[in-house]
Amino acid sequence: MEKDRPAEAPLALSARRGRGSEADILRMLDEKTQLTRQQVAELTGLSRSTVADAVARLVEEGVVAESRPSAGGRGRPAQLLRRADPQGLLLGLDFGHNHLGVAVGAPSGQILRERTVDASVDEDPLRVLRQARDVAVELLAEEGTDLSGVVQTAAGMPGPMSVEGVVQIPSLLGNGKIMQPAKALSELLGMPVPTFNDTVLGAYGEMLAGAAVGVEDFIFVKASHGVGAAVVLGGRIHRGADGLAGEIGHTRLQDATARCRCGNRGCMETVAGVDGLAAELPAPYGPESLSSPSVGDPVVDRVVTDGGRAVGAILAPICNALNPALVVTGGVLGSGHADAFVKGVRGAIDQLAQPAIARNLEVVPAALGIRAELVGAVLLARREALR
Repeated sequence: MEKDRPAEAPLALSARRGRGSEADILRMLDEKTQLTRQQVAELTGLSRSTVADAVARLVEEGVVAESRPSAGGRGRPAQLLRRADPQGLLLGLDFGHNHLGVAVGAPSGQILRERTVDASVDEDPLRVLRQARDVAVELLAEEGTDLSGVVQTAAGMPGPMSVEGVVQIPSLLGNGKIMQPAKALSELLGMPVPTFNDTVLGAYGEMLAGAAVGVEDFIFVKASHGVGAAVVLGGRIHRGADGLAGEIGHTRLQDATARCRCGNRGCMETVAGVDGLAAELPAPYGPESLSSPSVGDPVVDRVVTDGGRAVGAILAPICNALNPALVVTGGVLGSGHADAFVKGVRGAIDQLAQPAIARNLEVVPAALGIRAELVGAVLLARREALR
């Protein structure tokens, strides 16, 4: 299976003066996309004069750009501030247990070209990394350029990654065949490639261009062949001390006994992942019934709802601890079978979480669908290019 798509648009602060105030403003624009000067002052706690001076310097340096919104209402509309676009194209890579996604983005973060192919980073990681480079070269050629026209790349891997881009649990990604995918990608592409867990990409995509736009506190949970989550607090992705925040897929369930690829038994992934749920389907159903979008088959929906319920049971105490406003479900189960999966997650949280927390919590499917990670990769590449 190979599929090309046309172009598609997708903090804690210190109130310091001088260059420190500029850093505060840039961080805020990274997270909020565009703001007026007054909004910057309110969100950072900086005085209006400090904001005005800092913005003037940033605009002069070409780091921040100004635009005026379309007129609507009385008075002169305030100018909007945003990060200036990087000088070059962006490249996003999404590696999965069963797919490889590659996207070329404009400096604004809009995706120009993308391609998804069947591939497994588990079986032969280095071959799939080289395949990603080759697909990227082909897409760039269609744009009339090559890798020299790329200013920044970002990648996602379906396994636990440290903040340095090192695989934390070898059995969950390539069986130890590749421990430093960020380094390997950098050597292949000739540029630094920040590499994250794929759920981080999904959360970032939904935060800037999907269901979580404007939401400060939410959880993105991806349910496919693997299961994982990313946590966003105060508008920032929280990766934890070792970069492992959100590794819920290998939480052991009391009554589950199936052997997991991590070596343990009874991990949630064996219950709520595609392979585990496929084992619950009667003949003639199989994994392909779960890997493709649902058409409302009641047998498939029942099994997917059970998987969502298992995920929701793990999320409920996390919601009690963090009090998010939103849970976004992604992956082939959370997006392709969204109604059934969300029903299960919602039901478990309603049953097991503190009532006041459950009552005010929304559970919705990813607006970007299974593309959330790829869109997030391009947007993260843009963020890294602007640092």
